Amino acid sequence: MTAISLGIPSVPIKLADRRVSRRIQVGSVAVGGDAPVSVQSMTTTVTADVGATLQ
Repeated sequence: MTAISLGIPSVPIKLADRRVSRRIQVGSVAVGGDAPVSVQSMTTTVTADVGATLQ
């Protein structure tokens, strides 16, 4: 089987060092520090419904 190149670079051997940040609260959401990444959706549709979301 032949590998197909998609032009995607390989994963670097060492990722860049992360900048130290402090954790703050924005309303009830923790941001920065060791808080998990939060994502805000800018749509009112179910994002699994691609057609409705793109519309």
